[in-house]
Amino acid sequence: MTKVLMVGSAEQSGGGVASVVRLMKGMPFWQKYHCGWLGTQIQRNYGVKLWYALKAYAKALFTIWGYDIVHFHTVPDRICLIIQLPVLLLALLGRKKIIMHVHMGNQLEDHTKNKLFIWCLNRADRVVLLAKKWQNLFETLYPMVKAKTAVIYNACAPTPAVDYSIKEKSIIFAAHLDENKRADLLLQAWKRLRGDFPDWHVMIMGKGDVEGYSRLCHDMGLDDCVTFTGYITGKQKEDVWNKASIYCMCSRHEGFPMVVLEAWARGVAVVTTPVGGLPDVIEEGKNCLTFPFDDADALTMQLRKLMESPELCRNMAEYSKSFGERVFAPVKVNESIEKLYEEILNG
Repeated sequence: MTKVLMVGSAEQSGGGVASVVRLMKGMPFWQKYHCGWLGTQIQRNYGVKLWYALKAYAKALFTIWGYDIVHFHTVPDRICLIIQLPVLLLALLGRKKIIMHVHMGNQLEDHTKNKLFIWCLNRADRVVLLAKKWQNLFETLYPMVKAKTAVIYNACAPTPAVDYSIKEKSIIFAAHLDENKRADLLLQAWKRLRGDFPDWHVMIMGKGDVEGYSRLCHDMGLDDCVTFTGYITGKQKEDVWNKASIYCMCSRHEGFPMVVLEAWARGVAVVTTPVGGLPDVIEEGKNCLTFPFDDADALTMQLRKLMESPELCRNMAEYSKSFGERVFAPVKVNESIEKLYEEILNG
C-alpha cells in the first residue's frame, strides 16, 4: 500500500498553495495513495508560526516513516525553505521518495544563486513546475539541478452554471496589494475611462497596502467609483465574483495564478499581463485580453474593448468558463499526479 505525505502551508492561510491542496483533497488520488497532510506554515504572528512549525516537526518525527513519498509544496523564499527543512531532512533520513512542487513562475529567475533552494531541489526525485513555459526556463537557469522535472497545472474547481442576467458593470481586482500586483495601473486606466463609462465601478479586493492605494485613489479623484473591500470570504466574496463582468490582473510575477482560473470559472472576462504560466494557455481574444507589463495605456485600450462591447465580454466569459473546465478539470490534474507517483515509484 503506497502512502503519500503532502507538506505545505496550512489551509487556514488561504492563498494559492492552500487552494491547490484543498482541491487535491477531493481528487481520487488522495484516497488511492492514502495521502496525509502536514501543514508547516500558517499566516499568523511569529509566535503562532513558531508553535505551528514545532507541532509539525513533532508530528513528522513520529509519522513520516510510514509514508513512501513526501510531496512538498514550496516556494524559493528562504523562510519557507528553512521551515520545511527539518521535514526534508527526516524524509532523506528515511530514504523516502521526494517531490518538490514549486509554486512560482518567472520569480525563478531571481533564485539562481539561492544555495538553499538549489540544495533542496537536488534532494528531490522530481521537481514539479506549474507550466511548460517554466519547465524550459528551469532547465536553462538551473543546469546544476539533476532532478527530472514534470508539469502539473493547478486545478479549477467545478462551479455552477453562470447566471449572466445578474452581471453588473463592474471591474474587479483581487490580490494582496503590493508593488508586484500593480493595482496602480488599474487606477491609472480607470481614471482615463471613467468619464466615458459613468455607470461602471471598480472593486479592489484583498489585504496588503490598502491604506496606500486608498490614498492614491483619493488623490486621483476616484473615491466615488472605486471600492476597497479588504479581504472578504464566503457569501460576500461569491456575490462579488458572480456579479462581476471583468477581472483585471496587472502582476509582474506569478506562478500559475489561481485567481484567473477562478474568474474563468465564474464567467468573468479577463484582462491580464502575460504573467506566470498563462502563456501556456492564452488564447488572445477568446479566453482573455492581454497587455504588456507596466503599460497603463495598453490596459486602458483592452478594458475599453470589453466595456464598449457587451457581446465580446459575454462571448469571452462563456468561452473561458468552458475552456477552464476542460483544461483545468480536477480529473485531468488527478491523472497527472497519479502518473507522477507511478513514475517515481517505478524508478
